Amino acid sequence: MTQDDFGLVPRSSYEEIVFHGDQLRTVILPEGVAVPTRLVSQAIGIEPDHQAHQLRNHPVLSEGLRVVRIPDGNQLRPMLAILHTYIPFWLATINPAQVGEAVREKLVSYQRELVHVLDALYGAALPATPDNTTNNECSLVATLRKQQSRLLQELRITRETLLSAQQSVAEELTGHDQRMTHLETLVDELQQHIASHTTISAAQAEIIKKGIQRLATRYQQKTGQSIFPRLFGRFCADLQTPKYAMLPTGRYEDALTWLRNRAAELLPDDPDALPPLQERLL
Repeated sequence: MTQDDFGLVPRSSYEEIVFHGDQLRTVILPEGVAVPTRLVSQAIGIEPDHQAHQLRNHPVLSEGLRVVRIPDGNQLRPMLAILHTYIPFWLATINPAQVGEAVREKLVSYQRELVHVLDALYGAALPATPDNTTNNECSLVATLRKQQSRLLQELRITRETLLSAQQSVAEELTGHDQRMTHLETLVDELQQHIASHTTISAAQAEIIKKGIQRLATRYQQKTGQSIFPRLFGRFCADLQTPKYAMLPTGRYEDALTWLRNRAAELLPDDPDALPPLQERLL
């Protein structure tokens, strides 16, 4: 995967942020703040190119990558960046042994905290918070832990509710699509049934009759031969109908095509071999 796969973002506004004591220039995008991955890597003491390779090949983190233009002197330099919402997960995937000693303990502490947060959100059950503090805990710490536990539980319930709602909506949409498909099939079958079991109108039968008569008359005028009985018999045989009025509705356009083909066969140089033919059903 190359940088082009993430799309080059047009010039945007910039903002300076402090990350572990370093000033980092970020790009403000419609979907959020993008932070250059090289600058973050350098700030925590990891190899930038290796991390860029890891990010590009990660199925989730790669979705947060963008190529932005960062001012560098008098030029705008393309640089790989990651949306700020993906940075916590990115940091969770980094081995603390790979980062600089100055930030290693902070990264370890962050990842330990993340273990408890993820367990609270996705674990089988939330751990009970004891009512009484230990000798090493003050009441303020215990209160904060209770509040954290309660907030995580509420967040977990909210997440499960949203997932359930999404599932319900997806099932409803699937059912709707299935009902629409079934309805469309019924409509098609009904149209086919109507076309097969209803006959053409009297006006349509008259158009076909006049077409055959006109073709036979002009052919006789040109050759002296009377072909109306033979032409009518061939029409009935080809269209499988005993007479004009018994022709199924669905075969009306076939009848008009049949007339045009016979005119081209018998009178190819006669533009008036047929009268005007009505295409639409009357």
